Amino acid sequence: MAVPGRGWWCRLDGESSRPLSTGDVVIDFDDRQWVLSPGEVVTVGRSGSCGIRLPDDDHLSRRAGSLRVLDDCVLVRNESTRKPLVLRPPAGQDRIVEPGTAITSLPFRQFEVLLSGSGGRVVSIHVDASRLTPESYAFDPPTATPATRADPIVLTASQRRVLAALCEPLLTGSGPQAVPATYAQIGQRLGLRPQYVRNVVKSLRETLTGHGVEGLTRDDQETAFDDFRPALARWAIRSGFGEAGVDD
Repeated sequence: MAVPGRGWWCRLDGESSRPLSTGDVVIDFDDRQWVLSPGEVVTVGRSGSCGIRLPDDDHLSRRAGSLRVLDDCVLVRNESTRKPLVLRPPAGQDRIVEPGTAITSLPFRQFEVLLSGSGGRVVSIHVDASRLTPESYAFDPPTATPATRADPIVLTASQRRVLAALCEPLLTGSGPQAVPATYAQIGQRLGLRPQYVRNVVKSLRETLTGHGVEGLTRDDQETAFDDFRPALARWAIRSGFGEAGVDD
């Protein structure tokens, strides 16, 4: 059965509405399933006018947000005036969506939308966008413009292993577990003393600051001087150093 403006839906007990096809996004919540195609949108909130109706909890917004299917991802919009919501990927840090803002689900093919209710209750909506087919940007179109250049950064084997261990929780955990490893955790993971790890990270900081990597000094970010691990981990993941195995 088609619901105008709300995509297709079916119950999880087998009452399917139609077969799934390429481009469909499947949304699961409260033993129901919505199937949306590109261009379709479903609203989320406790109001009876919302397509996905949340529990009757006045800590949840009457119109919390919406999920709009684009050609290659899902646009998650927060339509509340006061309440943030969270996009939680299978691995990696949560993405906070503040009231009145929106983010896309890229690069994640599956994710959870989390909303906070009363008494610490968390409402979770699962979104499966794996049937979307993102456009490939692997090859740039022909151009006479010179290729982008970057000075190579050469790291030692010890620095690479420490970076990999630093980033490992961000790449394998989700939610509260997706945080950079501490010096003690890195040392335990690699069989090294924490002070040795600190010295390696200090040398990394000096090397990368010299290459213009931001967020590693007080001048770049007020809190960086005390704990620059998050900035270092973000750079390592973007640069590909964080994905190397700790045993490499």
